[in-house]
Amino acid sequence: MNLLIHTISLNHMHTYVSGSLAYDRISKFEGKFSNEILPEKIHDLNVSFYVESLNESFGGTAGNIAYTLGLLGENVSIFATAGNDFLNYQKWLSEHGVGTDLIVIDDSRRTAFASIVTDQKENQITTFYAGAMLSPYPLATLKIEPETSFVIIAPGNPTDMATLPKYCKELNVPYMFDPGQQLAHLSGDVIAEGIEGSEVCISNEYERELILKKTGWDLKTLVTKTKMLVTTLGENGSEIHTQTGVITAPGIKVTIKDPTGAGDAYRAGFVYALNKGWGHEIIAKFANLVACYTIEQSGTQTHSFTLEALRERFLTTFNQALPA
Repeated sequence: MNLLIHTISLNHMHTYVSGSLAYDRISKFEGKFSNEILPEKIHDLNVSFYVESLNESFGGTAGNIAYTLGLLGENVSIFATAGNDFLNYQKWLSEHGVGTDLIVIDDSRRTAFASIVTDQKENQITTFYAGAMLSPYPLATLKIEPETSFVIIAPGNPTDMATLPKYCKELNVPYMFDPGQQLAHLSGDVIAEGIEGSEVCISNEYERELILKKTGWDLKTLVTKTKMLVTTLGENGSEIHTQTGVITAPGIKVTIKDPTGAGDAYRAGFVYALNKGWGHEIIAKFANLVACYTIEQSGTQTHSFTLEALRERFLTTFNQALPA
């Protein structure tokens, strides 16, 4: 079933992305984490993983999402906090169509960075240095046009994640709430506030279970709190729960080089298609396809494509054409 979306159908939206800006250091462990961790010693964990490859790249949830939106030709800006070593990253974003004028620089801290180790089963262990992300964004300085704006609240500063939903609801600005990696640091009340009234709430399966646990809701209740509850299912694709039913989109078989950043690319594809006013099924399929480009490369902002190539690949993959 391809239900039509009528809540957002503006083709001239300005998408604002809040979240983290970080440098990524991604390494590959050629074994399995499970072979190196003894279950009976999990309470006294002390492990070391020997890695033979290391890639450093630009990352962070806001940066990754905005980068892909830039590739899609969207009018996109980031509002987040970066550190005193951000200049090269800022140039990179500007060169790829991302507005950086709203990014605030904290001269006293370095930009956040993530250290990510991936094993041969695509499991990941990540450590994250928050750096400048510890500084909340000065929200009072943010001026956006409610009628033509869409906000993505991605994992970032916890204070920002608590205040931004209220800000959006006061201005009647549609937003996507994506608590993701910050779920452990957000209270049930903050999570509930973020979800209630959102245009989209998005998570993977594990994160959805954590949302249910922390809010005390069941799935049926959760679905009533947002217009679209989106769950990414890894290789199995994704699904959208709405008040009228569940729409599923199949996974796409690709050669996985690095799974890091797939979720961020999915979110960019989803919001692009949503702003186009496409139907739910097309949105989910399109987002799945956009995510493929990231996992086929190492790094979270190393992929590239043209809209023409996307349309051709969509037609080949799903045997249907994208809407205009």
